[in-house]
Amino acid sequence: IITLLGVCSELLFNIVSISRTGVIIFDVLSLLLLMMIMFRKKLYIIYKRNISAKINIIFAISLFIIGIWQLYLVLTISGFSKWDPGNIILQAMEKKQWAGEEYFSYYPNTYFLMLLEHVIWYLIGKPNIEVLTIVLNILNYLLIDSGIYTLYRVSKKYINLVVAKTAALLSIIFIGISPWGCLTYSDPLAFSLSIFSISLLLSLRFSTTNRKYMYSVLIGFLMVIDYLIKPSLVILFIAAIIVTLPLLKKLIKSERLSIIIIAMTVMASYGCYLAYRNNNSFVTFDSSKSFSMTHFADMGIKNNGGYSQEDTVRDMQILDSKERQRADIQDWVTEFNRKGLTGYQVFLIKKQILNTSDASFAWGNDGEPFIRPYCKSNFAKLSRKLFIPKYNSALKAINDILWIITLIFMLFSLCAKDWITLLLKYVVLGFALFLLLFEGGRSRYLIQFLPYVFLLSGIGFYKLQKMLDERIKLV
Repeated sequence: IITLLGVCSELLFNIVSISRTGVIIFDVLSLLLLMMIMFRKKLYIIYKRNISAKINIIFAISLFIIGIWQLYLVLTISGFSKWDPGNIILQAMEKKQWAGEEYFSYYPNTYFLMLLEHVIWYLIGKPNIEVLTIVLNILNYLLIDSGIYTLYRVSKKYINLVVAKTAALLSIIFIGISPWGCLTYSDPLAFSLSIFSISLLLSLRFSTTNRKYMYSVLIGFLMVIDYLIKPSLVILFIAAIIVTLPLLKKLIKSERLSIIIIAMTVMASYGCYLAYRNNNSFVTFDSSKSFSMTHFADMGIKNNGGYSQEDTVRDMQILDSKERQRADIQDWVTEFNRKGLTGYQVFLIKKQILNTSDASFAWGNDGEPFIRPYCKSNFAKLSRKLFIPKYNSALKAINDILWIITLIFMLFSLCAKDWITLLLKYVVLGFALFLLLFEGGRSRYLIQFLPYVFLLSGIGFYKLQKMLDERIKLV
Protein backbone atom coordinates (compact mmCIF):
# COMPACT_ATOMS: atom_id res chain seq x y z
CA ILE A 1 0.00 0.00 0.00
CA ILE A 2 2.88 2.36 0.83
CA THR A 3 4.47 1.50 -2.50
CA LEU A 4 1.21 2.12 -4.37
CA LEU A 5 0.82 5.55 -2.77
CA GLY A 6 4.41 6.34 -3.68
CA VAL A 7 3.93 5.35 -7.33
CA CYS A 8 0.75 7.43 -7.58
CA SER A 9 2.61 10.53 -6.36
CA GLU A 10 5.44 9.72 -8.81
CA LEU A 11 2.88 9.43 -11.62
CA LEU A 12 1.37 12.84 -10.84
CA PHE A 13 4.83 14.43 -10.80
CA ASN A 14 5.75 12.88 -14.17
CA ILE A 15 2.48 13.99 -15.78
CA VAL A 16 2.94 17.57 -14.53
CA SER A 17 6.56 17.73 -15.76
CA ILE A 18 5.86 16.14 -19.15
CA SER A 19 7.73 17.67 -22.14
CA ARG A 20 6.27 18.64 -25.53
CA THR A 21 7.64 15.47 -27.13
CA GLY A 22 6.23 13.56 -24.20
CA VAL A 23 2.79 15.09 -24.73
CA ILE A 24 2.79 13.87 -28.35
CA ILE A 25 3.83 10.34 -27.27
CA PHE A 26 1.20 10.34 -24.51
CA ASP A 27 -1.52 11.62 -26.86
CA VAL A 28 -0.78 9.01 -29.55
CA LEU A 29 -0.79 6.14 -27.05
CA SER A 30 -3.94 7.44 -25.36
CA LEU A 31 -5.66 7.68 -28.76
CA LEU A 32 -4.65 4.12 -29.65
CA LEU A 33 -5.96 2.89 -26.29
CA LEU A 34 -9.24 4.77 -26.78
CA MET A 35 -9.70 3.26 -30.25
CA MET A 36 -9.03 -0.23 -28.90
CA ILE A 37 -11.68 0.30 -26.22
CA MET A 38 -14.23 1.71 -28.70
CA PHE A 39 -13.74 -1.07 -31.27
CA ARG A 40 -12.98 -3.85 -28.78
CA LYS A 41 -15.83 -6.10 -30.00
CA LYS A 42 -14.79 -5.94 -33.66
CA LEU A 43 -11.12 -6.41 -32.73
CA TYR A 44 -12.05 -9.44 -30.62
CA ILE A 45 -13.99 -11.01 -33.54
CA ILE A 46 -11.03 -10.44 -35.90
CA TYR A 47 -8.69 -11.82 -33.25
CA LYS A 48 -10.76 -14.99 -32.75
CA ARG A 49 -11.06 -15.62 -36.49
CA ASN A 50 -7.39 -15.24 -37.31
CA ILE A 51 -5.39 -15.94 -34.17
CA SER A 52 -5.38 -19.73 -34.37
CA ALA A 53 -4.02 -19.73 -37.92
CA LYS A 54 -1.60 -16.84 -37.52
CA ILE A 55 -0.43 -17.15 -33.91
CA ASN A 56 3.01 -18.46 -34.87
CA ILE A 57 3.49 -15.69 -37.45
CA ILE A 58 2.42 -12.98 -34.98
CA PHE A 59 4.66 -14.45 -32.29
CA ALA A 60 7.67 -14.63 -34.65
CA ILE A 61 7.14 -11.04 -35.86
CA SER A 62 6.86 -9.80 -32.27
CA LEU A 63 10.10 -11.53 -31.27
CA PHE A 64 11.85 -10.13 -34.36
CA ILE A 65 10.72 -6.56 -33.56
CA ILE A 66 11.82 -6.90 -29.91
CA GLY A 67 15.21 -8.28 -31.03
CA ILE A 68 15.72 -5.39 -33.50
CA TRP A 69 14.76 -2.87 -30.80
CA GLN A 70 17.21 -4.40 -28.32
CA LEU A 71 20.00 -4.31 -30.90
CA TYR A 72 19.16 -0.68 -31.67
CA LEU A 73 19.40 0.21 -27.99
CA VAL A 74 22.75 -1.58 -27.67
CA LEU A 75 24.20 0.28 -30.67
CA THR A 76 22.89 3.71 -29.66
CA ILE A 77 22.89 3.75 -25.84
CA SER A 78 25.94 1.61 -24.97
CA GLY A 79 28.51 3.84 -23.33
CA PHE A 80 30.80 4.36 -20.39
CA SER A 81 29.31 4.52 -16.89
CA LYS A 82 31.15 5.79 -13.86
CA TRP A 83 31.28 4.29 -10.38
CA ASP A 84 31.22 0.49 -10.14
CA PRO A 85 30.50 -0.37 -13.82
CA GLY A 86 33.37 1.83 -14.98
CA ASN A 87 35.82 0.45 -12.40
CA ILE A 88 34.93 -3.13 -13.24
CA ILE A 89 35.20 -2.88 -17.03
CA LEU A 90 38.50 -0.96 -16.89
CA GLN A 91 40.02 -3.54 -14.55
CA ALA A 92 38.68 -6.34 -16.77
CA MET A 93 40.67 -4.79 -19.64
CA GLU A 94 43.80 -4.57 -17.45
CA LYS A 95 43.59 -0.78 -17.45
CA LYS A 96 44.04 1.60 -14.55
CA GLN A 97 40.80 2.60 -12.84
CA TRP A 98 40.39 5.60 -10.53
CA ALA A 99 39.15 3.66 -7.47
CA GLY A 100 42.63 2.22 -6.88
CA GLU A 101 44.05 -1.27 -6.49
CA GLU A 102 42.22 -1.82 -3.20
CA TYR A 103 38.74 -1.33 -4.71
CA PHE A 104 38.05 -5.08 -4.97
CA SER A 105 39.27 -5.62 -1.42
CA TYR A 106 36.62 -3.18 -0.16
CA TYR A 107 33.90 -4.55 -2.48
CA PRO A 108 34.63 -8.28 -2.94
CA ASN A 109 31.20 -8.93 -4.52
CA THR A 110 32.31 -6.99 -7.64
CA TYR A 111 35.35 -9.21 -8.24
CA PHE A 112 33.49 -12.14 -9.82
CA LEU A 113 31.67 -9.90 -12.32
CA MET A 114 34.99 -8.30 -13.25
CA LEU A 115 36.45 -11.79 -13.73
CA LEU A 116 33.61 -12.73 -16.11
CA GLU A 117 34.12 -9.55 -18.13
CA HIS A 118 37.87 -10.18 -18.22
CA VAL A 119 37.38 -13.70 -19.59
CA ILE A 120 34.99 -12.41 -22.29
CA TRP A 121 37.43 -9.60 -23.18
CA TYR A 122 40.25 -12.12 -23.51
CA LEU A 123 38.20 -14.63 -25.55
CA ILE A 124 37.07 -12.06 -28.14
CA GLY A 125 40.61 -10.85 -28.80
CA LYS A 126 41.13 -8.05 -26.25
CA PRO A 127 39.15 -5.34 -28.13
CA ASN A 128 38.79 -1.67 -27.14
CA ILE A 129 36.26 -0.57 -24.54
CA GLU A 130 33.58 0.34 -27.11
CA VAL A 131 33.55 -3.13 -28.69
CA LEU A 132 33.70 -4.90 -25.32
CA THR A 133 30.78 -2.81 -23.99
CA ILE A 134 28.62 -3.64 -27.01
CA VAL A 135 29.46 -7.36 -26.77
CA LEU A 136 28.65 -7.41 -23.04
CA ASN A 137 25.35 -5.61 -23.63
CA ILE A 138 24.34 -8.02 -26.40
CA LEU A 139 25.04 -10.85 -23.95
CA ASN A 140 22.92 -8.99 -21.37
CA TYR A 141 19.90 -8.99 -23.68
CA LEU A 142 20.48 -12.61 -24.66
CA LEU A 143 20.43 -13.54 -20.96
CA ILE A 144 17.35 -11.37 -20.37
CA ASP A 145 15.50 -12.96 -23.32
CA SER A 146 16.43 -16.50 -22.31
CA GLY A 147 15.40 -15.65 -18.74
CA ILE A 148 11.98 -14.38 -19.85
CA TYR A 149 11.47 -17.49 -21.99
CA THR A 150 12.45 -19.69 -19.02
CA LEU A 151 10.07 -17.75 -16.77
CA TYR A 152 7.23 -18.37 -19.23
CA ARG A 153 7.96 -22.09 -19.59
CA VAL A 154 8.42 -22.76 -15.88
CA SER A 155 5.39 -20.76 -14.69
CA LYS A 156 3.26 -22.40 -17.39
CA LYS A 157 4.41 -25.84 -16.25
CA TYR A 158 4.16 -25.39 -12.48
CA ILE A 159 1.44 -22.70 -12.13
CA ASN A 160 -0.77 -21.99 -15.17
CA LEU A 161 -0.84 -20.31 -18.59
CA VAL A 162 -2.43 -17.05 -17.36
CA VAL A 163 0.38 -16.50 -14.85
CA ALA A 164 2.98 -17.44 -17.47
CA LYS A 165 1.66 -14.93 -20.02
CA THR A 166 1.30 -12.15 -17.44
CA ALA A 167 4.79 -12.63 -15.95
CA ALA A 168 6.41 -12.84 -19.40
CA LEU A 169 4.57 -9.75 -20.69
CA LEU A 170 5.52 -7.68 -17.64
CA SER A 171 9.13 -8.84 -17.95
CA ILE A 172 9.24 -7.75 -21.59
CA ILE A 173 7.68 -4.35 -20.84
CA PHE A 174 9.79 -3.40 -17.82
CA ILE A 175 13.12 -5.05 -18.71
CA GLY A 176 13.06 -6.70 -22.16
CA ILE A 177 12.43 -3.49 -24.14
CA SER A 178 13.97 -1.15 -21.56
CA PRO A 179 17.52 0.25 -21.78
CA TRP A 180 18.65 -1.69 -18.70
CA GLY A 181 20.33 -4.33 -20.86
CA CYS A 182 22.73 -1.58 -21.98
CA LEU A 183 24.40 -1.40 -18.58
CA THR A 184 27.56 -3.46 -18.05
CA TYR A 185 26.76 -4.18 -14.42
CA SER A 186 25.14 -6.84 -12.28
CA ASP A 187 21.52 -5.61 -12.41
CA PRO A 188 20.40 -7.15 -15.75
CA LEU A 189 22.41 -10.28 -14.94
CA ALA A 190 20.76 -10.54 -11.52
CA PHE A 191 17.32 -10.32 -13.15
CA SER A 192 18.09 -13.41 -15.26
CA LEU A 193 19.77 -15.24 -12.36
CA SER A 194 16.62 -14.81 -10.26
CA ILE A 195 14.61 -16.51 -12.99
CA PHE A 196 17.08 -19.37 -13.40
CA SER A 197 17.16 -19.83 -9.61
CA ILE A 198 13.37 -20.05 -9.18
CA SER A 199 13.25 -22.33 -12.22
CA LEU A 200 15.71 -24.81 -10.72
CA LEU A 201 14.04 -24.67 -7.30
CA LEU A 202 10.62 -25.49 -8.74
CA SER A 203 12.13 -28.22 -10.92
CA LEU A 204 13.74 -29.76 -7.83
CA ARG A 205 10.56 -29.43 -5.77
CA PHE A 206 8.33 -31.19 -8.31
CA SER A 207 10.81 -33.48 -10.11
CA THR A 208 11.13 -37.25 -10.02
CA THR A 209 13.80 -38.97 -7.92
CA ASN A 210 16.10 -39.56 -10.88
CA ARG A 211 16.48 -35.86 -11.65
CA LYS A 212 16.54 -34.49 -8.11
CA TYR A 213 20.28 -35.02 -7.69
CA MET A 214 21.13 -33.30 -10.97
CA TYR A 215 19.00 -30.28 -10.01
CA SER A 216 20.60 -30.29 -6.55
CA VAL A 217 24.09 -29.95 -8.00
CA LEU A 218 22.96 -27.18 -10.38
CA ILE A 219 21.26 -25.31 -7.54
CA GLY A 220 24.44 -25.55 -5.47
CA PHE A 221 26.52 -23.99 -8.25
CA LEU A 222 23.88 -21.34 -8.98
CA MET A 223 23.65 -20.36 -5.29
CA VAL A 224 27.35 -19.55 -5.32
CA ILE A 225 27.07 -17.57 -8.57
CA ASP A 226 24.05 -15.69 -7.18
CA TYR A 227 25.97 -14.80 -4.03
CA LEU A 228 29.04 -13.67 -5.97
CA ILE A 229 27.00 -11.46 -8.34
CA LYS A 230 24.62 -10.02 -5.71
CA PRO A 231 24.60 -11.48 -2.18
CA SER A 232 20.93 -10.51 -1.77
CA LEU A 233 19.95 -13.08 -4.42
CA VAL A 234 20.31 -15.86 -1.84
CA ILE A 235 17.15 -14.53 -0.15
CA LEU A 236 15.27 -16.88 -2.51
CA PHE A 237 16.98 -19.90 -0.99
CA ILE A 238 16.45 -18.61 2.57
CA ALA A 239 12.75 -18.23 1.74
CA ALA A 240 12.71 -21.78 0.34
CA ILE A 241 14.11 -23.09 3.64
CA ILE A 242 11.46 -21.18 5.64
CA VAL A 243 8.59 -22.48 3.49
CA THR A 244 9.94 -26.03 3.61
CA LEU A 245 10.52 -26.12 7.40
CA PRO A 246 6.97 -27.33 8.25
CA LEU A 247 7.49 -30.20 5.79
CA LEU A 248 10.84 -31.39 7.18
CA LYS A 249 9.34 -34.41 8.96
CA LYS A 250 7.56 -35.45 5.76
CA LEU A 251 10.64 -35.25 3.54
CA ILE A 252 11.56 -38.56 1.94
CA LYS A 253 15.11 -39.92 1.79
CA SER A 254 15.84 -38.56 -1.71
CA GLU A 255 14.76 -35.05 -0.69
CA ARG A 256 17.00 -35.05 2.36
CA LEU A 257 19.87 -36.31 0.24
CA SER A 258 19.20 -33.43 -2.20
CA ILE A 259 19.68 -30.92 0.63
CA ILE A 260 23.00 -32.54 1.53
CA ILE A 261 24.14 -32.47 -2.12
CA ILE A 262 23.26 -28.77 -2.38
CA ALA A 263 25.22 -27.95 0.79
CA MET A 264 28.26 -29.96 -0.36
CA THR A 265 28.21 -28.36 -3.83
CA VAL A 266 28.02 -24.88 -2.31
CA MET A 267 30.96 -25.53 0.04
CA ALA A 268 33.11 -27.13 -2.66
CA SER A 269 32.49 -24.54 -5.40
CA TYR A 270 32.75 -21.53 -3.07
CA GLY A 271 35.90 -22.96 -1.50
CA CYS A 272 37.52 -23.33 -4.95
CA TYR A 273 36.53 -19.77 -5.83
CA LEU A 274 38.02 -18.35 -2.60
CA ALA A 275 41.24 -20.30 -3.13
CA TYR A 276 41.59 -18.78 -6.62
CA ARG A 277 40.59 -15.26 -5.60
CA ASN A 278 42.98 -15.09 -2.65
CA ASN A 279 45.93 -16.43 -4.65
CA ASN A 280 45.46 -14.87 -8.09
CA SER A 281 48.08 -12.64 -9.68
CA PHE A 282 45.53 -10.50 -11.55
CA VAL A 283 44.13 -8.41 -8.68
CA THR A 284 45.59 -7.96 -5.20
CA PHE A 285 42.96 -8.94 -2.66
CA ASP A 286 42.95 -8.22 1.08
CA SER A 287 39.90 -9.74 2.80
CA SER A 288 40.54 -7.75 6.01
CA LYS A 289 39.56 -4.55 4.15
CA SER A 290 36.21 -5.78 2.82
CA PHE A 291 33.17 -3.87 4.06
CA SER A 292 30.92 -5.97 6.29
CA MET A 293 27.11 -5.93 6.34
CA THR A 294 27.26 -3.43 9.23
CA HIS A 295 28.82 -0.88 6.85
CA PHE A 296 25.83 -1.14 4.48
CA ALA A 297 23.39 -1.15 7.43
CA ASP A 298 24.99 2.05 8.71
CA MET A 299 24.54 3.73 5.32
CA GLY A 300 21.00 2.32 5.14
CA ILE A 301 19.79 4.28 8.18
CA LYS A 302 21.09 7.72 7.16
CA ASN A 303 19.78 10.41 4.82
CA ASN A 304 17.74 8.54 2.17
CA GLY A 305 19.28 5.19 3.08
CA GLY A 306 21.55 5.17 0.02
CA TYR A 307 25.26 5.31 -0.65
CA SER A 308 27.26 7.59 1.66
CA GLN A 309 30.68 8.83 0.57
CA GLU A 310 31.35 10.11 4.09
CA ASP A 311 30.81 6.68 5.70
CA THR A 312 32.84 4.96 2.98
CA VAL A 313 35.87 7.26 3.46
CA ARG A 314 35.66 6.89 7.25
CA ASP A 315 35.60 3.08 7.08
CA MET A 316 38.49 3.04 4.59
CA GLN A 317 40.59 4.92 7.13
CA ILE A 318 39.93 2.32 9.86
CA LEU A 319 42.40 -0.48 9.12
CA ASP A 320 41.28 -3.02 11.73
CA SER A 321 38.16 -4.90 10.55
CA LYS A 322 36.76 -5.46 14.07
CA GLU A 323 37.25 -1.81 15.00
CA ARG A 324 35.56 -0.80 11.72
CA GLN A 325 32.59 -3.03 12.53
CA ARG A 326 32.31 -1.57 16.05
CA ALA A 327 32.36 1.95 14.59
CA ASP A 328 29.58 1.05 12.14
CA ILE A 329 27.41 -0.46 14.88
CA GLN A 330 27.96 2.50 17.20
CA ASP A 331 27.14 4.92 14.40
CA TRP A 332 23.95 2.96 13.59
CA VAL A 333 22.84 3.01 17.25
CA THR A 334 23.54 6.75 17.51
CA GLU A 335 21.49 7.45 14.39
CA PHE A 336 18.63 5.21 15.59
CA ASN A 337 18.56 6.97 18.98
CA ARG A 338 18.56 10.34 17.24
CA LYS A 339 15.54 9.36 15.16
CA GLY A 340 13.72 7.50 17.91
CA LEU A 341 11.32 4.61 17.32
CA THR A 342 8.62 6.71 15.64
CA GLY A 343 11.15 8.71 13.64
CA TYR A 344 12.70 5.49 12.40
CA GLN A 345 9.27 4.24 11.28
CA VAL A 346 8.72 7.45 9.31
CA PHE A 347 12.18 7.03 7.80
CA LEU A 348 11.34 3.46 6.73
CA ILE A 349 8.10 4.59 5.07
CA LYS A 350 10.02 7.21 3.11
CA LYS A 351 12.73 4.69 2.22
CA GLN A 352 10.17 2.11 1.08
CA ILE A 353 8.77 4.68 -1.35
CA LEU A 354 12.26 5.53 -2.62
CA ASN A 355 13.04 1.81 -2.98
CA THR A 356 9.96 0.92 -4.99
CA SER A 357 8.06 3.89 -6.49
CA ASP A 358 10.16 4.73 -9.56
CA ALA A 359 9.00 2.49 -12.44
CA SER A 360 12.05 3.46 -14.53
CA PHE A 361 14.08 1.86 -11.71
CA ALA A 362 16.17 5.02 -11.27
CA TRP A 363 17.61 4.93 -14.79
CA GLY A 364 19.98 7.89 -15.14
CA ASN A 365 20.18 8.72 -11.43
CA ASP A 366 23.69 7.39 -10.80
CA GLY A 367 27.10 7.48 -12.41
CA GLU A 368 27.88 11.21 -13.01
CA PRO A 369 26.47 10.96 -15.68
CA PHE A 370 24.87 7.55 -15.57
CA ILE A 371 25.97 6.74 -19.09
CA ARG A 372 27.95 8.40 -21.91
CA PRO A 373 26.88 6.86 -25.24
CA TYR A 374 29.58 6.03 -27.78
CA CYS A 375 27.22 6.56 -30.73
CA LYS A 376 27.05 10.21 -31.80
CA SER A 377 25.10 10.00 -35.09
CA ASN A 378 21.46 10.93 -35.81
CA PHE A 379 20.77 7.19 -35.79
CA ALA A 380 20.62 7.49 -31.99
CA LYS A 381 18.15 10.39 -31.97
CA LEU A 382 15.11 8.32 -30.93
CA SER A 383 16.82 6.43 -28.10
CA ARG A 384 18.33 9.65 -26.74
CA LYS A 385 14.95 11.37 -26.65
CA LEU A 386 13.49 8.40 -24.81
CA PHE A 387 16.29 7.45 -22.41
CA ILE A 388 19.22 9.91 -22.31
CA PRO A 389 20.05 11.13 -19.75
CA LYS A 390 16.85 9.86 -18.12
CA TYR A 391 13.53 8.34 -19.15
CA ASN A 392 11.28 10.65 -21.16
CA SER A 393 8.63 11.97 -18.75
CA ALA A 394 5.73 10.62 -20.87
CA LEU A 395 7.34 7.18 -21.08
CA LYS A 396 7.98 7.32 -17.36
CA ALA A 397 4.32 8.16 -16.72
CA ILE A 398 3.21 5.19 -18.85
CA ASN A 399 5.59 2.95 -16.90
CA ASP A 400 4.15 4.29 -13.65
CA ILE A 401 0.62 3.38 -14.77
CA LEU A 402 1.73 -0.14 -15.71
CA TRP A 403 3.62 -0.47 -12.41
CA ILE A 404 0.49 0.56 -10.48
CA ILE A 405 -1.53 -2.10 -12.34
CA THR A 406 1.19 -4.68 -11.57
CA LEU A 407 1.07 -3.88 -7.86
CA ILE A 408 -2.75 -3.92 -7.74
CA PHE A 409 -2.78 -7.37 -9.36
CA MET A 410 -0.19 -8.52 -6.83
CA LEU A 411 -2.54 -7.61 -3.96
CA PHE A 412 -5.04 -10.21 -5.20
CA SER A 413 -2.48 -12.96 -4.53
CA LEU A 414 -2.79 -12.37 -0.77
CA CYS A 415 -5.34 -15.15 -0.26
CA ALA A 416 -3.31 -17.78 -2.17
CA LYS A 417 -1.55 -20.21 0.18
CA ASP A 418 -0.02 -22.87 -2.07
CA TRP A 419 3.71 -23.68 -1.72
CA ILE A 420 4.85 -21.65 -4.76
CA THR A 421 2.86 -18.53 -3.83
CA LEU A 422 4.08 -18.67 -0.23
CA LEU A 423 7.66 -18.96 -1.49
CA LEU A 424 7.20 -15.91 -3.74
CA LYS A 425 5.63 -13.91 -0.91
CA TYR A 426 8.53 -14.66 1.44
CA VAL A 427 11.04 -13.71 -1.27
CA VAL A 428 9.39 -10.35 -2.00
CA LEU A 429 9.01 -9.64 1.72
CA GLY A 430 12.64 -10.66 2.32
CA PHE A 431 13.94 -8.39 -0.43
CA ALA A 432 11.83 -5.47 0.81
CA LEU A 433 13.20 -5.90 4.35
CA PHE A 434 16.74 -6.24 3.01
CA LEU A 435 16.47 -2.92 1.16
CA LEU A 436 14.96 -1.24 4.22
CA LEU A 437 17.67 -2.43 6.60
CA PHE A 438 20.70 -2.04 4.32
CA GLU A 439 21.81 0.29 1.54
CA GLY A 440 18.86 1.23 -0.65
CA GLY A 441 17.15 4.48 -1.53
CA ARG A 442 17.02 3.64 -5.24
CA SER A 443 14.46 1.54 -7.11
CA ARG A 444 17.34 0.16 -9.23
CA TYR A 445 17.72 -2.51 -6.55
CA LEU A 446 14.23 -3.75 -7.46
CA ILE A 447 15.47 -5.18 -10.77
CA GLN A 448 17.02 -8.26 -9.17
CA PHE A 449 13.73 -9.51 -7.72
CA LEU A 450 11.27 -8.28 -10.35
CA PRO A 451 10.61 -11.85 -11.62
CA TYR A 452 9.07 -12.74 -8.24
CA VAL A 453 6.91 -9.59 -8.29
CA PHE A 454 5.74 -10.41 -11.83
CA LEU A 455 4.87 -13.99 -10.86
CA LEU A 456 2.87 -12.78 -7.86
CA SER A 457 1.16 -10.21 -10.07
CA GLY A 458 0.29 -13.00 -12.53
CA ILE A 459 -1.12 -15.13 -9.72
CA GLY A 460 -3.14 -12.14 -8.48
CA PHE A 461 -4.46 -11.49 -11.99
CA TYR A 462 -5.49 -15.14 -12.28
CA LYS A 463 -7.29 -14.95 -8.90
CA LEU A 464 -9.03 -11.74 -9.99
CA GLN A 465 -10.20 -13.41 -13.21
CA LYS A 466 -11.68 -16.31 -11.25
CA MET A 467 -13.45 -13.91 -8.87
CA LEU A 468 -14.99 -11.99 -11.78
CA ASP A 469 -16.04 -15.21 -13.53
CA GLU A 470 -17.80 -16.41 -10.37
CA ARG A 471 -19.58 -13.06 -10.01
CA ILE A 472 -20.80 -13.26 -13.63
CA LYS A 473 -22.10 -16.80 -13.08
CA LEU A 474 -24.00 -15.69 -9.96
CA VAL A 475 -25.62 -12.84 -11.89
